[in-house]
Amino acid sequence: MNNTIPLTLAGIDDEGLILVLGIGFLGVIIFIVHSIRKICEVRAKEQTKRDFAAYVAEGSITAADANQMLMSGSDAAEQISSGVAWGTVKPEKAEQLLRALRNDPASAGKH
Repeated sequence: MNNTIPLTLAGIDDEGLILVLGIGFLGVIIFIVHSIRKICEVRAKEQTKRDFAAYVAEGSITAADANQMLMSGSDAAEQISSGVAWGTVKPEKAEQLLRALRNDPASAGKH
């Protein structure tokens, strides 16, 4: 029996070749899923920015409030901006929520 490690795929037996190909295929699938997820995240962020620009243009919210919602790193502000982007939160209500969030961050997340 030869105990040396083969240096090419041709030197690997059938089970080993299937294992190598399976691991390679799994790696490609993970890469594709990760790439699609990242593309969707970037598109959603850009759509949110366009929505806020439209709200500012129509005068529903101020540019400062839109900037605050977009630049905020807190979970509550992200949820508010996501709600406005999806149309489930009115821009006027979002302004009120953000003002409350700025004044009292601890209680604003509980509403």
